[in-house]
Amino acid sequence: MTARDTANDTDLHAFRAEVRAFVAAALPQAVRDKVRLGLEPGKAEVQAWQARLAQQGWLVPNWPTAWGGPGWSEEQRAVFHDELVLADAPESGGISIAMVGPILIRYGTPAQQQHFLPRIVNQEHWWCQGYSEPNAGSDLASLKTRAERRVNANGEEVYVVNGSKIWTSGAHHANWIFCLVRTDTGGRPQEGISCLLIDMQTPGVSVRPIRGIHGWSLFNQVFFDEVEVPVAHRVGEENAGWTIAKSLLEHERLNLARVAENRRRLAKVRQIGLQLHEAGVPLARRPWFQQRYRELEVRLEALAATVLRFRQQAQDGASLGPETGMLKLIGSTLIQDIENLAVDAIGPDSLACDRAAHVELPELAPGRSPYAPAASARRFVTRGYTIAGGSSEIQHEMLAKQVLGL
Repeated sequence: MTARDTANDTDLHAFRAEVRAFVAAALPQAVRDKVRLGLEPGKAEVQAWQARLAQQGWLVPNWPTAWGGPGWSEEQRAVFHDELVLADAPESGGISIAMVGPILIRYGTPAQQQHFLPRIVNQEHWWCQGYSEPNAGSDLASLKTRAERRVNANGEEVYVVNGSKIWTSGAHHANWIFCLVRTDTGGRPQEGISCLLIDMQTPGVSVRPIRGIHGWSLFNQVFFDEVEVPVAHRVGEENAGWTIAKSLLEHERLNLARVAENRRRLAKVRQIGLQLHEAGVPLARRPWFQQRYRELEVRLEALAATVLRFRQQAQDGASLGPETGMLKLIGSTLIQDIENLAVDAIGPDSLACDRAAHVELPELAPGRSPYAPAASARRFVTRGYTIAGGSSEIQHEMLAKQVLGL
């Protein structure tokens, strides 16, 4: 190890300590407990937390300094993300900060950047992503939502949008949607897609929450009925949206290894193993539990090492290709297996009694795990992790063709 490497490690340790101290002081314990137990913080709680991050200058860690970013290295951003997750902080930014912001920074016009980016930072705009449709999920190129250029009654040139999007995360909280629409039906399907920024308060936009088997409404269907969108709200050239969509998905998949989240959830399972007993013996000492826990632990460390390798490549300026899909594959499967072990360990107590158990801190009977009320709901939520961001089947096919050359 060189002196420079040693200095970098020292700086990262100091930075990690700074982030850890800030979160410990700024994050309310009630919110921390909700996240730790697998409950859903309310929108107001998330907004308050994001406001604290903004005051610290840390809300948009992956943005350039010109737009409010802190100027961190790739390693610092990774440390920051890991520390927030491991400290049970709510997910901050999500689609607005991690997806829409970087797309506007890369592809947006100066006018779009000046209008939208500050409103993301001050939380005036909350975004959702309009990609999937009832008949266009993993095969995104087959989307049917149509946008036609017309001149409206005021003499303005607009796109008129008709169609619907489904599985739209957070649309019931959002007031803007980053939407893929079809602007040309000729040629290859990928060549006729454009990206529009749509105000969800526009007449003709409606949102229908989808209640999942777990009792939560995380997803929605969004309908567009003769919705007028200014041409100035198109990102990039007309019919060139596929390139933008792909760049966004590649960025998304790089973050879907969920290493820190897997660490937090595995720590939860360890606590469950120490809390609960089977035949008078702590679960953590039962062979069936030990075997499954150790297997998950080994898989997680192997994933963490692989992610570290990709991060180093990015830090060195190398481009990351379709091989990042394997991170998403491994991470999403691992998180499902961790939640399966949590439910199996808790047993019948994991059956939630009512919807309030998913959003309110529980009052528990003696001997019941505090993780029990949300355990089944959390397991059901993670079933979608091998679909969202590109299904496992599609990921396997992409890796086979584009990486292995099969």
